[in-house]
Amino acid sequence: MQTIINELHARGFSVKLSHVPNETSWEDMTTHGYITILDAAGKRLAHREGFQHNRKLRSGGSFDGRAVEALVEEAAKALAA
Repeated sequence: MQTIINELHARGFSVKLSHVPNETSWEDMTTHGYITILDAAGKRLAHREGFQHNRKLRSGGSFDGRAVEALVEEAAKALAA
């Protein structure tokens, strides 16, 4: 998660983390580990299912630098629009 926070900060975003306490199944690749970036008004800027899921961490997830960069770029473009 820290890599995402660092990348968002580098792009000028402020970050507030919110934990969703709902329990999910380990097999759930949709809601287990999802990440959503919202603007100050609550509008969705970017979303990735299972981004923090162990199965995706290094391949399209939060430990994959290209995936983190793409997520933040999507949020930045949506905010600029």
